[in-house]
Amino acid sequence: MPNVPVRISLQLTDSRGGGGTFLVHASVSDASTLSEANAAIGTLATAFQTVSNAGIKDGSFTLLNSAVAADAGVPSDIAAGSVWDFSNAALIARTYGLLVPSIKDALIESNGTIDITATVQAAFVASMLDAVLGGTYTDSDYLDLVEGLDAFLVSRKRKRRLRP
Repeated sequence: MPNVPVRISLQLTDSRGGGGTFLVHASVSDASTLSEANAAIGTLATAFQTVSNAGIKDGSFTLLNSAVAADAGVPSDIAAGSVWDFSNAALIARTYGLLVPSIKDALIESNGTIDITATVQAAFVASMLDAVLGGTYTDSDYLDLVEGLDAFLVSRKRKRRLRP
């Protein structure tokens, strides 16, 4: 079986309130399971703790897939993004904002708004509410996203430039 590139990282804390990341690269079997990936994070954390007294907030396992690589469109600007608001499955309703860097100009209305019911935007919202690996997309507290609410530009200067 072929091997695939991955990154395993630990999010660190110290006694002075600082933070950091311990990052390693690895080549693993493409037949690995999520359980095995989770175990690899634990093994790395154990090894790390033998040489460091930093605290560990959490660990992550990232599968690298360069097949999805794409050249940037023109114009593109990572900082000129938008936030897409979703409701979640919390007992008390609250909103989760998902940042989309470098929003396409064609998706922005002439008044600087983003209509999430338009074709492309609605398809994106539907994809964020769809199933993924037997689960769902969630907010940062791992509560299911249940509905797209709205979207807005993060750069007020850009929004001002777009208005007539």
